[in-house]
Amino acid sequence: MRLLPIVFIFWSFLSYSQEEYIVFDEATQKTIPFVKIIPQNGQPFLSDIDGRFQLEDKISVFTISYAGYADTLIYKDQIKDHKIYLQYPVQTIQEVVAMAGENPAHKIVRKAMKNRKQNNPLKNDAFTYTSYEKFWFYVEIDSVRMKEKSNDVDTTSTGNKIDTTNQNKGFSFKPDEQHLFLLETASKRTFSPPNYDKEEILAYKISGSENPILSTLAKSMQSFSFYENEFGLLGKNYLTPLAPGSIGRYFYQLEDTIFNQKDTTFVIYYRPLKGKHFHGVEGRMYINTNGYAIEKVIAKPAAEQTGFNLNITQEYEFVQNKKWFPVKLSTEIIFMNNGLVLIDGGTLKGQGSTYIKNIEFPDEKIKKKHNDNIAVYSDNNAVSENDKIWDTIRQYDLSDKDLRTYEVIDSVSKANHLDRKLTALTTILDGKIPLGYVNLDLSKIINFNYYEGFRLGAGLETSQKLMKPIVVSGYFAYGTRDYDWKFGGKTVFRLNKRKGLKIELRYHQDVLERGGMSFTRFPFDINSQNGYRNFFIHNMDRQRLGEMAIYYDIKSNITLKAFGNYQRIWLTDNYTFSTTDANIYTSTNDFDLAETGIELQWNIREKNMLLGDRKVPMGTKYPRIKIQAVKGWKNIAESNYDYVRLKAEISQKVKIIGLGDFYWKMSGSTTVGDVPLLLNHVGDGTNVFWNLNVLQTFQTMIPSEFYSTSQAALFTHFTFKPIHTKADWNEPRFTLHHAIGYGEFIRKNQHSVNFKTMDKGFYETGIILDGLLTSSFSAIGIGCFYRYGNYADADWTKNIVPKISVTVNIE
Repeated sequence: MRLLPIVFIFWSFLSYSQEEYIVFDEATQKTIPFVKIIPQNGQPFLSDIDGRFQLEDKISVFTISYAGYADTLIYKDQIKDHKIYLQYPVQTIQEVVAMAGENPAHKIVRKAMKNRKQNNPLKNDAFTYTSYEKFWFYVEIDSVRMKEKSNDVDTTSTGNKIDTTNQNKGFSFKPDEQHLFLLETASKRTFSPPNYDKEEILAYKISGSENPILSTLAKSMQSFSFYENEFGLLGKNYLTPLAPGSIGRYFYQLEDTIFNQKDTTFVIYYRPLKGKHFHGVEGRMYINTNGYAIEKVIAKPAAEQTGFNLNITQEYEFVQNKKWFPVKLSTEIIFMNNGLVLIDGGTLKGQGSTYIKNIEFPDEKIKKKHNDNIAVYSDNNAVSENDKIWDTIRQYDLSDKDLRTYEVIDSVSKANHLDRKLTALTTILDGKIPLGYVNLDLSKIINFNYYEGFRLGAGLETSQKLMKPIVVSGYFAYGTRDYDWKFGGKTVFRLNKRKGLKIELRYHQDVLERGGMSFTRFPFDINSQNGYRNFFIHNMDRQRLGEMAIYYDIKSNITLKAFGNYQRIWLTDNYTFSTTDANIYTSTNDFDLAETGIELQWNIREKNMLLGDRKVPMGTKYPRIKIQAVKGWKNIAESNYDYVRLKAEISQKVKIIGLGDFYWKMSGSTTVGDVPLLLNHVGDGTNVFWNLNVLQTFQTMIPSEFYSTSQAALFTHFTFKPIHTKADWNEPRFTLHHAIGYGEFIRKNQHSVNFKTMDKGFYETGIILDGLLTSSFSAIGIGCFYRYGNYADADWTKNIVPKISVTVNIE
């Protein structure tokens, strides 16, 4: 009698037992997601993102159907190793675009668009979940090519073995036994609308490395949700087929209808309409009538990519009878052979999978821990080699190939110091070259401005290999036009990386722009045009400076800087200043300044990733605000002037779907006090014929042409979407530019030099044709600008300023 309950449970289990099967492409041996399973007796259903599905024992015959493949009748007892292979048909039916009446897919798509907000997982509801991510690079061997080459090339092989022993210190890579790279990540995410979003990397494991900068690699491949207006793929945004106005840009075709027990799934193929030029995607959406939400989606860039192809899939589930939520994400990258043979006879590919579980929609308000705008956090200590921990996290057990990858790549990494080289690469991206215990500062080697000419020098700083919390640096430079040496150094004490708390001590003897007032630049950005503006500086004065500054992140996107300094200034170019203050002796060209100040930089709603010691901004669509206030104190030691200087700046990039990007910047500055021209404000002019285009400056204003006690400026430019051409080296895009400035000056007669003031308003406009020559990381074009208004020349030809446009884009 005691065995009866056990027998009953066992029999019940057998009655409802299910076996798991996987569907593959016979040619590529890759799994096929979302295949339609049609039992001989029963309701059709779909496989999951990995091509896996389960069958009850009572089902013995079924049909498998998937777009582009031949329908296949399957007898379960004939399946070997639970694997099913589909073949491409000999003939394919061409797509029929012409339709009588309204496209039936449009009605479904419109309902899905209407419900975008309520179905978007990043809207309305707070949630928490845990996730497991796996990403690997591997070589897929082309057996045909290998066979063709076997007669010509003697490859020492066991299976598909590519022997690179002589090239990599004894490393023999075997594509059929291991991957090139393998990464696993486990994380926990907490989200509360509208803006609280925090994901902590609980553990990560990387073949050949312990650097946390790689722990978010899988996350960077694709956006979390397909409901936003634009979907990110490898850092590039694409208009989604559910964005407003997409019906006028995309072609939709209803391919299949799957009737489930309670609802229906519509399979809709989509691609950009012919003749429409925009960054779009192609694939299939599976729309469920329960809320007309995305159940599954397949997508890839519609246009051919340079260097690689990309495919993504997403699978959603209706969680807790409340909301459709992503549960599985997959990414595939196929690198094209552009003359660079990485592996002879093979193709380099990348594959990533994300599995989301333990999804909760808490009824109570989420406690916001560390509300500091750090969206992704990975500590150096999160790296884990403990297999017992990973066995509880992994979705599936590691294969023999996975295990072999960790074993081989880890040993190769240690032999070749790959982790050290990766750290060196991140240092280079900061504008430094690692030289062991010190780094060489690339920004100090060569520079140019119209006052110094070519500025030649060098700068060194201590590396983390020597000291992590303290950085000591120094530099020297020589100007080929002012014939003067400059030098300086600073020490930075990093006290709290999460809060950005650090103390900086600085001393230098150098030059500074007359009338300039600049904000602290961080982080280093090789793509920024801000550095171009410094080329056009004409008037500078000499400075000896000692300063102490404290930095603190109120949040990761709000940085506060407080500072105090003492300066000795030497005026140049025979400039003199006549003050109304009888107590200041002005017959010499030098004086002292004592200053305290505060600076605030706020990138509204910008999230950041904190990966080990590195903070990585994730960008923002909201304004960026900068404010600086400086107080000059008289009679501190030998300081001569009492004044207040203020500067504020607000800027934003606004994306307009289908058209392009609108950029605007408003800036204003003022000085209160009777001071030399150095402490007033120079106009942001960059007018030099056939020189560089510098956005958000006055392109037709000659450098140092205008000075003001108080001034304001508005810069705008609109960059249209690129015009796609058949040439790889040409992708033109137009930019419209307009700028307005106003300023006033009190007591101009105190200064011995002539200059203008923008009290009548300064106006200019222009057009830029960029991308006439393009590469994967840069673009070259031309621009033409025109000054008009009260400061325009009577001869209109003298108001025209041609320029060259150079942009750099390294993602």
